[in-house]
Amino acid sequence: MASIVNFLLADVQTGLGPFLAIYLAGYKWNEGSVGLALTVGGVAGILTQTPAGGFVDAVRSKRSLVGVAVAALAAGALRIALVPSFRPVMGAQVLIGGTSSIFLPAICAMSLGIVGRAAFDTRQGRNQTFNSAGSVIAAVSMGLLGYFVSDRSIFFFVAAFAVPTTLVLLLIRPTDIDYEVARGATDGEKGGKAESVWALFQDHPLVIFLVCAVMFHFANAAMLPLLGEMLAKGQGRSSMMFMSACVVTTQFVITLIASWPGRTAGT
Repeated sequence: MASIVNFLLADVQTGLGPFLAIYLAGYKWNEGSVGLALTVGGVAGILTQTPAGGFVDAVRSKRSLVGVAVAALAAGALRIALVPSFRPVMGAQVLIGGTSSIFLPAICAMSLGIVGRAAFDTRQGRNQTFNSAGSVIAAVSMGLLGYFVSDRSIFFFVAAFAVPTTLVLLLIRPTDIDYEVARGATDGEKGGKAESVWALFQDHPLVIFLVCAVMFHFANAAMLPLLGEMLAKGQGRSSMMFMSACVVTTQFVITLIASWPGRTAGT
């Protein structure tokens, strides 16, 4: 069920990044305003990632936490669709960026609590496969909706997918998730004390990996939003289809290869 939640969460989240730039440009937002809206959402996500991880670790009902975050993200998408003016969009971006930080640590914790440490790497690879497959389906659907219906319909699509996501969450029984294991405890360990976040910085390979990840995102993160702005200027209604193709290319490759790193990560 956690893998299916990953599939559906991809549908909920995919349209709120690169497609947003095209949508706002269609309402005559200039490049500076579009960039500011995307920046606000990104900064909100960055600032909430570390506290979100700690919050997920502390909360016992991780399933309910994901459900609340899905509802908040859907509310943000509806706000963007219904009121595409400056202040409402900025507020929605803060809401979306902040709540989106919940999903990754919560799904990881739920998966760890369900399958345990021994099977976690394989499950993570499977989760990412489903997540990327969901992104492919979502990107194709949003491209078709943007071309044949309207740019605004994409955000209604995002909000609508919050419903099946919530229903699948309800199929995961709370008793299936071992709370202690979900917090990183070893088998049979109870009531372990949580480490300080500074303990992470004592793991030198992890710090090196962190630096590499930050440099990669500095180089890569802005590419699709910038492309979206350019497409909105010159391609008209077909811009959504072009953006869909860009998203699908990446996510389809990840869908094909993601399970292999999961199976081999332990070695």
